[in-house]
Amino acid sequence: MDVADPLRFGQEEEDAQEEVLLSDEPPAPAPAAPPPPAPAAASDPLSHAAEAGAGYREAYAAHLPQPLQQEPAREQQGAAGPAAFGSNASSGATSVATSAPRHRQQNSLTLDSLEISPAGGDPGFLRSGAGSRPDFSGAGNGAGPTSGAGPASGRVPPQYHITVSDPVRRIGDSVIPGFTSTHTEYLVASTAAGEGGGGRERRRVEVRRRFKDFVALADLLAVTQRGLFVFPRPDKNTLDQQLGKSDFVELRRAELERYLRKLAAHPVVGRAEELRVFLEAEGSLATSLAWQQLQPVRGSLLEGIGRLPRQLIGSDPSVPSTVEAQQNARNTSDLLRRFRELGERMRQEYKAPPVLGEEELRLREQRSGVEEYAEKLAAASRRAEKMVKEFEELGAVMGDLGLSFVKLAKYEEEEGGKCGQYTELGVGARAVAASTHRVGIAAVRHSRLARAANAGAMEALEPLHDELAMSPAVVAALKERETALLTAQSIEEDLANRRAAAAALEESGARRVGGDAAKARKVAALQNEVAALEAALEAAQQEYDRVKGRNLQELERTRQERSAEFGRLLREFGQVNAEYGQRSLEVWRGVAEDFGAGAQVDAQLRART
Repeated sequence: MDVADPLRFGQEEEDAQEEVLLSDEPPAPAPAAPPPPAPAAASDPLSHAAEAGAGYREAYAAHLPQPLQQEPAREQQGAAGPAAFGSNASSGATSVATSAPRHRQQNSLTLDSLEISPAGGDPGFLRSGAGSRPDFSGAGNGAGPTSGAGPASGRVPPQYHITVSDPVRRIGDSVIPGFTSTHTEYLVASTAAGEGGGGRERRRVEVRRRFKDFVALADLLAVTQRGLFVFPRPDKNTLDQQLGKSDFVELRRAELERYLRKLAAHPVVGRAEELRVFLEAEGSLATSLAWQQLQPVRGSLLEGIGRLPRQLIGSDPSVPSTVEAQQNARNTSDLLRRFRELGERMRQEYKAPPVLGEEELRLREQRSGVEEYAEKLAAASRRAEKMVKEFEELGAVMGDLGLSFVKLAKYEEEEGGKCGQYTELGVGARAVAASTHRVGIAAVRHSRLARAANAGAMEALEPLHDELAMSPAVVAALKERETALLTAQSIEEDLANRRAAAAALEESGARRVGGDAAKARKVAALQNEVAALEAALEAAQQEYDRVKGRNLQELERTRQERSAEFGRLLREFGQVNAEYGQRSLEVWRGVAEDFGAGAQVDAQLRART
């Protein structure tokens, strides 16, 4: 039976294959039917039909928006396969009847492997195959949100360029004898920005650091850079680590790199000695002499527990030193001071609010505003994540639809070849295949556009998530100022009580003839404590002024940077969506123009605008 007979369309292989498989996994090859005699040779089936049967061509001209003969030869690019739509240039055959049986031993056709021709007025950024991406919002030229700060954003250029890479798992001794522990070390490479002038190469330093070292850096900065808005370090995520997630190490590496880059971008922390030693100290950080010299004097909890009973019975004076007065109570071993400050905070909050200056009141109002602002940021961040996920799903669905159309067009092309080049059904099937292929390619282009636009939108929205991550650090820095003020108020109250007690003892001792030696010793001891408290109060007030000054400077800096960052966020987000809409319109308007509806689409667009 001649396969070109329209009444026997596709019947010769029903026994061998009952169902047409369009999946990417080809079935096992079945014995092919004997190929029929090839018709007259032609370089292309549709061009041969146009030359030998002009009537068929004119009858189905409306169904051929983009003839397959206009597609560039994939065989010349070494990509013969699904995109060639049944052509068999590798064997030199020009007849469709001599091609392989339908849907057997074909290469896998996926969205990433599908090559798209730049012909037909398609955007130039889609000319390559997989991984092609438009340059939304300067994403390809380093102008994205993650690029270095410049004058436009009001930021000071980072002091270091930092990368974290090459995680290596180490095995060491555990704190429990006889057991071992494992940890991951990361290669931290830094290049100082100020060492590249004069034609000299920048100095690059590489050190190995584990997560415990990053925790030590964050704890040290919290003490030495008190009052600054320091970007918070990544969480430990102990549960995720114990569950053994495959991407846990890579996610932590990216978070640690982001953390160090945020520190380097800070105008004060980026030039701090703590960060420099962390980036440049060779060997283990715990054994580095330069790192140990930076550590503040801290008391242990066990020391505070042993000291508390002596403080309660009065054998150990509970007078903070000038160094302790400049520290947060939680960083000292004075448990009694912690209890006193906690009680004073509760008293001020529930019973007698303290008399505060105008500047302090304004700062506390700003802290409340930051907390409320963080709630709004969290809501906006959740909506942004939802938008990204839904837009990603939309692009994937559109790509799957386009790929299904391409496979359907391939099926129609092969079946049209089996009907013969001169038959009405053969030309009709090829016309339907060309139209379906055109729409499928447009859908795949739209999918890639959506994927690229989604990536651009994620980069544009990054300042929103950074601002949300920074909010707890801002609140904590503002609370540090309030804690410093509370320390000064507690010392001042204690000083007033000691002065009153010393005055009462002196007055009672003066009434007695000859004086009282015991009371005189107590008065002398109280006077010594008063002198120590006066020195501690002065140190606490200086610390409060220093932290308040840092708060004021940081609030002004973040206000300027937030204005620049959010202005860029809105500008780039709008640009991404505008370019996505424009390029999507170009893709689908080209399809409408091929089908003769271009003028109608233009009229509808003008009517809507």
